[in-house]
Amino acid sequence: MKVSLYARESSADTTKAPPIQDQIERGKTWARENGHDVVTIYADNGYSGGNWKRPDWNQSVKDAKRHMYEILWVWDQDRLARDTEQFLWFYRNINTAKVKIYEHTSKSFIDMDSLGNRVKHQSLAQAAEIFRLVTSEKVKRAYEEKKKKNGAWGRRKKQVNIEVVRDLRDKGYGYREIAKQIGNVSYQTIRRALQNTHKENQEKS
Repeated sequence: MKVSLYARESSADTTKAPPIQDQIERGKTWARENGHDVVTIYADNGYSGGNWKRPDWNQSVKDAKRHMYEILWVWDQDRLARDTEQFLWFYRNINTAKVKIYEHTSKSFIDMDSLGNRVKHQSLAQAAEIFRLVTSEKVKRAYEEKKKKNGAWGRRKKQVNIEVVRDLRDKGYGYREIAKQIGNVSYQTIRRALQNTHKENQEKS
């Protein structure tokens, strides 16, 4: 039978599946051991499972409708989708095209015909969706914490000796020349440091 492989790897969930190339090799081995021919390899590297715009994921649906393959091999259900609605949409399209989905981790085909299997796979899709949302929140919180610690745009705030800056300023040097003399600092940082100092002095007076 004609087999296509679908592999996906995301930087946010590297513990959920092997690297993308390892997934592909395992898929090739399965096809060879079962006497199938691999006709297409779909690989979305660096894409979240909740992304509806994955190029190869969408192409696999289009090709299924063209009857270009009969089995779609995937490492695990969550490689296909990390969203319940998304998984159901994908499965319906693939199933309508008479293509079977083989899941490597369960060593079986994904079958939604029986009530038990429908509940099982919908529950797995919901669990994957929750995991994706939790991971997204963790990444967002980590970014916010880093931004607070290091300053705007995630860059560490430059520390300057304000006394040296004032002395150079009193001598008539401009912001750019002061920044050049101090080194490794922008003229905007010099200007901001002087403005902040001026503001602090006003608040104290």
